[in-house]
Amino acid sequence: MNLLLILDLTGTFFFAVSGAMVAIKKDMDLLGIIVLGTVTALGGGTLRELFLGNFPPFVFQQDLYFYLAIAGSLFTFLFVEQLLHIQSVILLADALGLGTFVTIGVTKALAAAITPTSAVILGAITAVAGGMIRDILAQEIPYVLTKDFYAITCVLGGITFIMLKNMGLPRQPAMAATTLLVICLRILAIRYRWYLPRRPRHH
Repeated sequence: MNLLLILDLTGTFFFAVSGAMVAIKKDMDLLGIIVLGTVTALGGGTLRELFLGNFPPFVFQQDLYFYLAIAGSLFTFLFVEQLLHIQSVILLADALGLGTFVTIGVTKALAAAITPTSAVILGAITAVAGGMIRDILAQEIPYVLTKDFYAITCVLGGITFIMLKNMGLPRQPAMAATTLLVICLRILAIRYRWYLPRRPRHH
C-alpha cells in the first residue's frame, strides 16, 4: 500500500468523523449523520476529479471510499459521547483530513499535467469543498469563509509541495512533509487564533 493511498484513506475517515460531528450537533438522525459524513469525506475529491475530466469520479469506481466514509460516520454516531469529552477531537480530525487531502489533491493535479498554480487551487478544493457542502446542508455559512487561517493553510501546503518537488525531493517524502506542515499550521492557527484581516463591523 503506497503513501498516497494511505493518506487518501486516512483523510476520508477523519473527514467523515468531522462531518458526522457537525450533523450530531445539528441534531440530525442517523441518515443525516451518514450523509454529512460522506459528503464531507468525498465531496472535495469528487469535485477535483470532475475538474480534471476524470469520469466517473474515483468514488464510483472503488466502493472502499464509500464504506470508509460510512464507517467513520457510524463510528462517530456510536462513540460520540466519548468523542465529545475530547474537546478538540473535531478540530484534530479536521486538521488531519485537511493535511492529507491537500497533499493528495496537488499530487493528482500535477500528475494530470496542469499548471502549478492550478494544482494548488485543486489541492485546496480537494481539502475544503466537502466541508463547504457539509456546511451548506447544515444551513451554516461555510467554515472556510469565516474561520481562522483555513483555506490559506491549504494554499501554503500546495505551494510547499511544489517547491519541494522542484528542489528534487522524491514524491513520498515531499507528500509526508506537506501533510505534516498543513496539520501543524492548522493546529497552530487554532491554538494561537490566527485570523486573516477583516473589516470592522458597522452598526
